[in-house]
Amino acid sequence: MGPVTLPRLERLATGVVDGLPSGLTADARVTYSRFGTMRFANSWIHQPMLEERTVVSLRVCDDRRLGTATSDDLTPSGLRALVRTAIGLAHVAPRDAKFPGFAGPNGERPGATPFSTATARIDPEGQGRAARRAIETALDEAPGARVSGVVNQGLEMLAVANTSDLVRSMRRSMLQSSVLVERPESESPVSGWSEGAHWDHRSMDAGRLGREAAERMPTEPPQAARPGTYRVLLAGPALSEAIAFLGFLGFAGKADEDGWSCLVHRRGRTIAPPSVNLIDDARSPLTLPAAIDYEGMVKRATPLIYRGRAKPAVVDLVTSGHLQSRPTGHAPPPETPYGEVGATPTQMILGPGPASFDDLVRAVGDGILVTRFHYVRVVHPGRAVITGMTRDGTYRITGGRLAAPLKNLRFTESVLRILRGIEMLGRDRRCYADERGYTCVNSPAAVVGKFAFTSATLF
Repeated sequence: MGPVTLPRLERLATGVVDGLPSGLTADARVTYSRFGTMRFANSWIHQPMLEERTVVSLRVCDDRRLGTATSDDLTPSGLRALVRTAIGLAHVAPRDAKFPGFAGPNGERPGATPFSTATARIDPEGQGRAARRAIETALDEAPGARVSGVVNQGLEMLAVANTSDLVRSMRRSMLQSSVLVERPESESPVSGWSEGAHWDHRSMDAGRLGREAAERMPTEPPQAARPGTYRVLLAGPALSEAIAFLGFLGFAGKADEDGWSCLVHRRGRTIAPPSVNLIDDARSPLTLPAAIDYEGMVKRATPLIYRGRAKPAVVDLVTSGHLQSRPTGHAPPPETPYGEVGATPTQMILGPGPASFDDLVRAVGDGILVTRFHYVRVVHPGRAVITGMTRDGTYRITGGRLAAPLKNLRFTESVLRILRGIEMLGRDRRCYADERGYTCVNSPAAVVGKFAFTSATLF
């Protein structure tokens, strides 16, 4: 294929749709990704990995019947096979009478978004140095502990073309890292956790993450806590995960269409205190920026919660036709399983408050600090009920001060009740993301008045 550039990807996407038989409409996307992963465990770097791939996805519309095929075979014969497969799938697909067709450019230009060339240029040596900094700073704080984690860094380039003369492309850079510090040999194992993500590796110091994880690790055996409803301080990693589930359960357009969204009957109504403002803004440097979605729609800031009131769900082309609304620039890749899920918010930002971390602890009074959640699953989507466990830094708060570390607790709680119960937001925020940076939440910590723990653990 030669050197990978956005113009080259655009030409490839355009060539695929230009080669279709007359009478068919389609959109094609070409995604080039190059990601490096540097894992470390037992305080040693191991399992470095570099992944580089180019994938072509073609979605054909034949009499409002949609068929999608993907391939990493970029040879002429491979692309011809891709076209045949997509057309064949369209022939047997159900007819979608409300599909609005593929959108044209409409004079819009995606423009530039924050991007770091140095971050996109994956340097295994640089990733190794970052991992080593995380290990060394953690061991400086907690000599003899076991340090594990990962540094993910890379680049994605996307080009989209369709038969309505739309041709758009973008590139994005990302770094994501997490660090776990633990003493598993203790009679009651203890651990601490830290994580973060950024589009510019110079703004995400792995050494800081290592130090934070070590500082959050208890220095004394954790005590048991009785299940029940407590006042809690949800640290950034915990609150960001709850917000991520809200994005899927409450702001996905297809969930509104299917009727199981937890907010389908609450649009425009108050679901949180006026201090709570949540926006999806893929162009903000507070997220992992992206200029377009996977249908080529220009991304723009989309309010989700404004002064505590729920705003409309996000939609892609298909769902916009069904709901009679405008696309919001949130289309995922149309191939399964993404296409079945539909559009969801992917770069959410929760507005901060005025409080320092110490202010938040004092505001709790008596309760529990939760650093992060583990193994969270959906119990009831329509009520936004999730269940999971605390992990890697759970503490009792007594009299407005951090007290004894606690053994982990299982919770079963509604994200909507968490939102309603927010009493105070922290001023310090950070971006939290998945390992490839496709979704992220920039979140502060928050004091929540009621949080239900349903059972306890032995560790």
